[in-house]
Amino acid sequence: MSDSAIFKRNSSVNFSPQDLSQKEIDSIIQASIWAPSSRNLQPWKIIAVKRSSDRFDRLVKAMSEGNQEWAQNSGLIIIFCTENDQNISPKTFLNIGFSGQNAMIRSAELGLESHPIGGWDEDKVKEISNIPSDSQVAFLLVIGKEGKIDMLSKELLEKHNKQRERNPLDINFNFDEWGKNF
Repeated sequence: MSDSAIFKRNSSVNFSPQDLSQKEIDSIIQASIWAPSSRNLQPWKIIAVKRSSDRFDRLVKAMSEGNQEWAQNSGLIIIFCTENDQNISPKTFLNIGFSGQNAMIRSAELGLESHPIGGWDEDKVKEISNIPSDSQVAFLLVIGKEGKIDMLSKELLEKHNKQRERNPLDINFNFDEWGKNF
């Protein structure tokens, strides 16, 4: 079970400043668009910004400061956003999340690192990628090849080496009703 990409996926801060191949990018995007979608509306708009793009550095600078240090070394940033405000429902962000999860799992299958982030300047991201004002950015997904450990700052090395944990089942899961723990 632990060999599955689901269990290998983590939010890495260790990226190598290498481009991803077009084949890798296409595979990740294909995985994204085949995500489950309520009523098959597929409400996501997906914008892939390659490291070689003139928009890449500007997009990194639109992220919260804490994300910039490691994201600048990635090979790809994917912007997951809504189509427009008129089509947004509570299920919109659920569907977009499924799409992003597929991208992260496919990245892990390809031996790539990924890290979803929720910290960015909305107006700057929209301006950089010409996202319409009536759309919303759901999240950014940073993807890349694994970097060299010795290139990480002390703070990033601590994050990189931190044990990946999840709550025990009795904290979050119940049978039949609230409070009926495993």
